[in-house]
Amino acid sequence: MRISITYLYVIFRYGYPHSVRDVLRALPEIRKLGFRFLEMEGLGPAHLRAMYKSRTSVAAALEDNGLHVHNFCVVDPLLVSPDAAKRAKALDGFRMGAELGAYFGAETLHLASYAPPVRYISARPYQLGGKRKYAFTNQTQVRIPKDFAWQTVWDALVSSCRACADVAATYGKTVIMEPRVGEVVCSVDSELRLIEHVARPNFQANFDTGHFSAQRENVVLALKKMEGKFANIHLSDNDPANTNHLPIGDGAIDWPEFFRVLKDMHYHGYLGLDLGMTKTIVRDYARSVERIREMAAKLKIAVEV
Repeated sequence: MRISITYLYVIFRYGYPHSVRDVLRALPEIRKLGFRFLEMEGLGPAHLRAMYKSRTSVAAALEDNGLHVHNFCVVDPLLVSPDAAKRAKALDGFRMGAELGAYFGAETLHLASYAPPVRYISARPYQLGGKRKYAFTNQTQVRIPKDFAWQTVWDALVSSCRACADVAATYGKTVIMEPRVGEVVCSVDSELRLIEHVARPNFQANFDTGHFSAQRENVVLALKKMEGKFANIHLSDNDPANTNHLPIGDGAIDWPEFFRVLKDMHYHGYLGLDLGMTKTIVRDYARSVERIREMAAKLKIAVEV
């Protein structure tokens, strides 16, 4: 297994979205943190276009810092719009993202299902706060529009995921879906249902321990339920009272059993550390890596960082 760092570090460090210059500043920081593997994102159409335009510079910086991008995420809520014309336009952006991910050498391409199109009274589940800060919201209130139909929302998501998987297949890539609390795909069973309905061999899940725990799933049981259905893992600890992404060992997840089951599954992929930003973030990453290594050593699991 390979321990990587997700893009949350760059988002919390430099804002949402940020410039390509910020990306280039972040890469040596990531290497200094001790990581060689990372995930990257195109944060909306404008940021994605800027990344694509600067792809040779970004690729050179990745090589100079000895970094490998293993997962690339295209962020665009219009990919799941009930409006077919808007989805089609967003799919053009995904095509650019798929090309960019392939250019960087990513093994997987990453999607989200986003919040359903209802009216939020206070805050959406994931939002931009002041000064382009990315924030989790633990409580939401909604009002259901008169024309809202869940089946329409679900059908749009399934159609979009099929189209993205077909694009990814031309590059020999797997598409993975991120589960997040408050979004259309938020639980193990909604993830499994989506995989069944999309019915593409290169469409799988991104297994996210923090989000599943916040959804009050038993994370170890969730892992077993999703056996053979995920192609990447996001690791963070969690106290189910909120959605906070904690360092490994600081929450309620049963990590020794998680890694024992993962070993039995013969998983050899990536473990993306997906921690929330704190004043002790450098120490949090170091502690999390060390705790993973300690558990892996006891179970005789080979890990790289």
